[in-house]
Amino acid sequence: MIEIPFITCFVLILFAGLYDLKTSDVHAEVPALLISFGLFYWFLFSLIHNNFTYFFNSVSAGLIFLLVGFLFYKAKIWGDGDAWILGGIGFLVPFLGNTFIPYPLSFIFNLLIVGGIYSLFYILIYGLLNKNVRKNFILEFKKYYAIYFGFIFTCFFISLYLPFFFLIGFLPPIYIYAKIVEKGMKKKVKTLDLKEGDVLAKGDIIGITKEDIKKLMAEKRFVEIQEGVRFTIVFPITLVFLYFYGGFFVLLLV
Repeated sequence: MIEIPFITCFVLILFAGLYDLKTSDVHAEVPALLISFGLFYWFLFSLIHNNFTYFFNSVSAGLIFLLVGFLFYKAKIWGDGDAWILGGIGFLVPFLGNTFIPYPLSFIFNLLIVGGIYSLFYILIYGLLNKNVRKNFILEFKKYYAIYFGFIFTCFFISLYLPFFFLIGFLPPIYIYAKIVEKGMKKKVKTLDLKEGDVLAKGDIIGITKEDIKKLMAEKRFVEIQEGVRFTIVFPITLVFLYFYGGFFVLLLV
């Protein structure tokens, strides 16, 4: 019953994730395909089985996912394209059978965990490959290295009694590193070199359009654009993780 929507959803969001990694933009047609195919499939399925619970589940899950997606967008956690992708997943795959807790909560919870792990690796690799980020982090770390090491050693000794303090000890340098990477993801470019989908720094996380570019070219010679963690690939990873393993709650209970 869920296999066709699952496979279709996975293929579409995998394509969106790979497209995002390549272009830093979400393909506009993918959310529309997710939503339209989801509504069509579950409406037809409900007609055949004379049970519209399936269609109502699709609508309710889609709206919940979409609402959460846009709340995250307003909080500037991700872009509007990711919000629509999340909503589309809800419409097309409105339930999975082995998530232990209600599916919408399970998906959001696991998405945040998988996304957090992915983002840490992303900014770590990004920083290691960026000479300016490495240089600025070393300079910043040298300013307060005694405080950092003192905090790490203190948390290490406390962790002998409270193990989670071991991780807390590394939070200050990780935070400093993340802030430096964030600054390194901003760059000044000529308006002539802007392309559709670029995100302006200090604005909403939404790609600019061709009309926006024409307006900017008429007003300015240079603008600052913001790179970010290319997050969309986390959606197919989370979906597969939930489908085959049931999520972190299920793994913890095994």
